[in-house]
Amino acid sequence: MHKVLQSTPAVALVLSACCALLSGCAAGPDYKRPELTAPQSLTRAPIASSLPASGDSEISSQWWQAFGNAPLNAMVQEALNNSPSIEAAQATLRAARQNVIAQRGYFLPSVQVGYNPSRQNAGQSMSAPLNNGDSLYTYHTSQLSVSYNPDLFGGNRRQVEGLEAAQENQRLQLQAAKLSLAANLVAAVIQTSMLQEQSSLLEQAVQAAQQQLQHMRKQQASGYASGMDVATQQTLLLQLQQQLPPLQKSLEQTRNLVATLMARSPDQAPAILPLSDFKLPLLPQVVPSQLVEQRPDIRAAETQVQQASAAVGVATAARLPQLGLSAAYGGGATSFARMFSAANITWSLGASLLAPIFDGGTLKAHQKAAQAELEASAASYKSTVLSAFQDVANALYAVDTDTRALQMSQDSESASQTTWKLSDSQLKAGYASLPTALAAKQSWLQARAASVAAQGGLYGDVVALYQSLGGGVLNTAAKAETP
Repeated sequence: MHKVLQSTPAVALVLSACCALLSGCAAGPDYKRPELTAPQSLTRAPIASSLPASGDSEISSQWWQAFGNAPLNAMVQEALNNSPSIEAAQATLRAARQNVIAQRGYFLPSVQVGYNPSRQNAGQSMSAPLNNGDSLYTYHTSQLSVSYNPDLFGGNRRQVEGLEAAQENQRLQLQAAKLSLAANLVAAVIQTSMLQEQSSLLEQAVQAAQQQLQHMRKQQASGYASGMDVATQQTLLLQLQQQLPPLQKSLEQTRNLVATLMARSPDQAPAILPLSDFKLPLLPQVVPSQLVEQRPDIRAAETQVQQASAAVGVATAARLPQLGLSAAYGGGATSFARMFSAANITWSLGASLLAPIFDGGTLKAHQKAAQAELEASAASYKSTVLSAFQDVANALYAVDTDTRALQMSQDSESASQTTWKLSDSQLKAGYASLPTALAAKQSWLQARAASVAAQGGLYGDVVALYQSLGGGVLNTAAKAETP
């Protein structure tokens, strides 16, 4: 084989020319990010939320730690380690990475070796193919084949570019899956804490209403209360009791959700964390122009634009000539030992150039279709960005509104608690009746439950804000953690 290559300098010249062509421009457009104009502000007017801000626009990839709850941190980490959805996303990313490696292999020559022994009988009606005149013989052949298709117009480069964009898309999908899992789990854990405390407060209110009904019946027996008074109190008790089953159902279902998100079965749901163990995080600074870089769904939509751009290049290169080079070296003989003797050596060199002349407009239509898909993916990318701006704006308005709602609920709770304490003191001093004190206690318990609901709602809004800002999964630290 070495002598063959030395005797054919034209092959080396052709290969050198191919390498020079490979360094040229690839067919189709070079990718450019679609132009976007980020707004100066995401809200129509400045939101003067009373919540403290951190002043930092970069979010930690472990943003849930801002709630200051160690058991919550452990639960999120367990979910990230064991979640089947994360495992599936990681496997899909590995597959995308191997697809890139496989496509890059087409840049190199393909080398194959073959060995073929065969038992043959030429028969008596034909001349014997062997010099010794034998018509029955065993023939051994072996061959080393090299084929190479130079990427003259960059079709393979565009294929690799598209697969690399697909690989990046899967990496971003993995980060998005982690963000979604963490956000859903944190929100569900907070929801269980809120529902548990609401249920406890409502059960206390039911107990107070039962005591009040018993006292009212005693008063009726003594002639100090009418049947209407008893019926009214009984109706209030039943109304309170009717609120319990929906709360308990939501609580159990949310606990099942927490267990599932942690890759546990429902019977292995973790203990409920007290709502008082959570602290309100400092809100991150919202910079609209940074959302394009921080949100994995926006970046994933951009990779789809890049894939579509590469597909245009692939379709364009398909309309241009394709060059193929081949070489083979081998031998054949009736005995294995003599296959590579000087008299039995075989070799060949070949080149092919294939250019489309007429295809009924198929290749041109494919190119136009790829261009249209590029325009569609660019429009979809812009739509994703607008939806992201909407998500953040919604979260900001929700945080602002629920902050004020929580303050009003806390004020109402404080006033109701003061009334109950005064009524209880007057009851002990003999200046107030038991029904009055019990009614005040029920009012405070209901106000407390409303305050708990408002607190849980605000915490949920903060989780939604972190998620809408990308959860820090694409910042520098998170990128360093990505394998």
